[in-house]
Amino acid sequence: MFHVEPNGEEQLLASPKDNLVSGEVFQVVLDPVTQIAKTDPSPSEKELPAYYKHEAYISHGNSKQSLVEVIYGYVQELMFRQKTKWLAPFFAHESSYLDYGCGTASFVNYLDRNGVDAHGIEPNEKARNFYKETKTVVATLSEIEKEKFSVVALWHVLEHIPTPNKLLSQLSKKLSSSGTLIIAVPNFNSKDARRYKSDWAAYDVPRHLWHFSRDGMIGMAAKEGFICTKVRPLFFDAFYVSYLSEKHCGKKRPLLWGFFNGLYSNLHALKTGEYSSLVYFFQKEH
Repeated sequence: MFHVEPNGEEQLLASPKDNLVSGEVFQVVLDPVTQIAKTDPSPSEKELPAYYKHEAYISHGNSKQSLVEVIYGYVQELMFRQKTKWLAPFFAHESSYLDYGCGTASFVNYLDRNGVDAHGIEPNEKARNFYKETKTVVATLSEIEKEKFSVVALWHVLEHIPTPNKLLSQLSKKLSSSGTLIIAVPNFNSKDARRYKSDWAAYDVPRHLWHFSRDGMIGMAAKEGFICTKVRPLFFDAFYVSYLSEKHCGKKRPLLWGFFNGLYSNLHALKTGEYSSLVYFFQKEH
């Protein structure tokens, strides 16, 4: 299943539990050379969908029933504005955007309302049909009729893909020669990851098949002909991941302690650059 060949003696990074669906314990195994870790054992592609069947899987739902979900929705709106600011410079000549793994297509719709030719790919049928009025969201890359895009983005998606390097190669063909590839993934070198260890919620096994360091993400993309032009943090991720991690630990007041530990992680990252999640901007190597 895995198509990133190990180059060194593998090391056990963590032994997280699937706290969402199965209760199974998995191993996160690091290749010290590539600085990419994998979930072991990894479910087959037929088995994977069963691990996403849970009402709490918030990336495929827009409910706002609990306080946390209300906060999540508010932060999501702030992040839409931040993402739009990041994207604006790349839309100078043509504002075409492809969101791979767009979930319920909230951001695709947000961009569409702001005049961007926005398209999405989402294999989950329930999520894909959430906005029935969205006509530009399809299930697979082969269904995308538009030949080239000025921006292709994967927001917390690549870690879910069984063959990430193969996907990057396919997406490269959909990117214009001067286009930008954007990838956001969790960072296992962050302070919150090191604090919570196997209870770190961003391991999210076995849905997250891959786990990246900064060097690992840049190195994988480089093998597919991409050059990293800049890296930016996702500040809010540290708070949400710390909150979930506190719940995994069975701690009291997870929202409160998640806030403080998320804040500490971000403050620490001001010196190290190792934020809970990082956004990578790539361009094709010419």
